[in-house]
Amino acid sequence: MTLLATVFDLDETLVDSAATWNRVIGTVAARHDHRWTHADWTAIQGTSTWSAYLAERCRGLTPERAASECVDGMVDAIARGTFGLLPGAADLVALAAELGPVGLVSASPRRYVRAAASASGLRRHVEAIVTGDDVVNGKPAPDPYLLAARKLGLDPVNVLAVEDSASGIRSAHAAGMTVLAIPSAATARDSEVLELAACTASDARVAAKEICRLWVEVYALSR
Repeated sequence: MTLLATVFDLDETLVDSAATWNRVIGTVAARHDHRWTHADWTAIQGTSTWSAYLAERCRGLTPERAASECVDGMVDAIARGTFGLLPGAADLVALAAELGPVGLVSASPRRYVRAAASASGLRRHVEAIVTGDDVVNGKPAPDPYLLAARKLGLDPVNVLAVEDSASGIRSAHAAGMTVLAIPSAATARDSEVLELAACTASDARVAAKEICRLWVEVYALSR
């Protein structure tokens, strides 16, 4: 086995967006007579079905409209500089790009992902983008990561995936990729999920060291 490319999740792996997403979704929910709670927020973590979840709880709202209204709020937040990259994320992606092609695999809508990648400066490093709009079965199904591998022209076994959420780790592992986890607080408590990862890192800076180690180890084993 040889690692030839790296693909990253976006939200809370590279960009510090969770608080803004929570606020924006809560604003949309309130507009449609639903009080958004912490339990609601927890229920949608890392999933591509979040807009359907929101629509089910809001009067007169379809999943498509829910996604559109939330993305409007997030794109506006990006334009205002409300959030940005997590510490070390820019260097992490730049390092990965020196080692091979880079992709983004996100459960979020395409319009938001492209806006966030462009505003953060990540877009110049990225050769393939897969969003929640691009697959029928999102994370934790393997489909998003399988599509990313196809876009990069590689077998998934030759791709390293960097993820923070349980659903994302399950998705990448099911696709046959090597997984580097930068676990969220919730994911860090899930030992069953963490066992699917080849290694873990506490943040993007530590992840950069782990990427170097993984590439060296995998190269040595392939000799």
